[in-house]
Amino acid sequence: MVNNLNRRVLILGGYGTFGSRIAQLLSSEPDVQLIIAGRDKFKAELCASKLPCPAEGLRLERDSVNLAALLKSLHLDLLIHCAGPFQNRDYRVAEACIDAGVPYIDIADARRFVCDFQRLNKAAQAAGIALVSGASSLPGLSSAVLKEIGRELPQIESVEMEIAPAHRIARGLATVRAGFEALGQGFPMLRDGQWRETFTGTELRRASLAHPVGERWLCNFDVPDLELCPRALPGLRTARFGTGVQPRPLQLGLALCAQLARLQIPATKPWIARLGHRLAARWPGGSPHGGMRIRAAGHNARSEPATWQWQVLGLNGDGPWIPAAPAAALARKMLRGDYQATGATACWQLLELDEILSELRDRAVVTAIEQVSADQSRAATAAGF
Repeated sequence: MVNNLNRRVLILGGYGTFGSRIAQLLSSEPDVQLIIAGRDKFKAELCASKLPCPAEGLRLERDSVNLAALLKSLHLDLLIHCAGPFQNRDYRVAEACIDAGVPYIDIADARRFVCDFQRLNKAAQAAGIALVSGASSLPGLSSAVLKEIGRELPQIESVEMEIAPAHRIARGLATVRAGFEALGQGFPMLRDGQWRETFTGTELRRASLAHPVGERWLCNFDVPDLELCPRALPGLRTARFGTGVQPRPLQLGLALCAQLARLQIPATKPWIARLGHRLAARWPGGSPHGGMRIRAAGHNARSEPATWQWQVLGLNGDGPWIPAAPAAALARKMLRGDYQATGATACWQLLELDEILSELRDRAVVTAIEQVSADQSRAATAAGF
């Protein structure tokens, strides 16, 4: 018999880098039972045994032919899909949730996966359930930040997003492989009102975040926000996203791999990604501090030009909690009945910034939002923003 007093939440990929953190965040939710699922039953059960709430481990693969029937038999109230990478993946897990009548959240940040997710909208509405894609740093957190900035800057004309992850953290092979294999791949980006082609790994540049993160080297990367921002902000003329790794020699090596890939020289094969994953874990130096910055320029309510920026810093290795927070915050809203919309959508401004940050209150995470001076704005423009 299923204990209907507890709301049952299955986290697919629940023992991974982000799934395990989402599980820990949701373990504080009253009357919840977590099911940690993945390919490895031992890892799933081990993760479940460490949670302070009712939890169990389960072997479940996203590619199971009878996935919908399995989900239906588990009597779930919610499924959170963390079994990435999501690049070049189909929607079979979300479609199985539709067939089983189970609400769904994922943490995807692959552009096509998130931006095309609305194709499931009609089927999700017919099933009377909510499906949300991208409840992570991008676009879940980033769109909440732009919503907050929009209160001071109702007309946004340019957006620059940067993520500088810490080096001294545990990172999953799937995350590393997804980023590595994307190097050299082309994608459109809005610049000066025109869609222009760029590619992952180009435009190597420096970015300065607040202390103790400091200066980092970043390059262009394809994310859903590059498409979702122009959809939501009609006056937008420029949108750019950059990310990079530490220490600097590793980032320079990735930029070189991107150039080689553009020349059709095989430099981003899966075996090279696995080698890079091991190499990065053993590379000396680097910092346990990481951060994310979003800068928006436009005009305020008095039609005056202005620039605002928001930063979040994950200190002492707590950075990976930041991408986990939007999914946990949205799951709480669904479980409590505070999110009752049906259909399939990207996680664009479905959460308030405070709702996400409240998930991080016990972590070494600090944030700040501020207006940027005219001199800083000119310096940013000179740097290509």
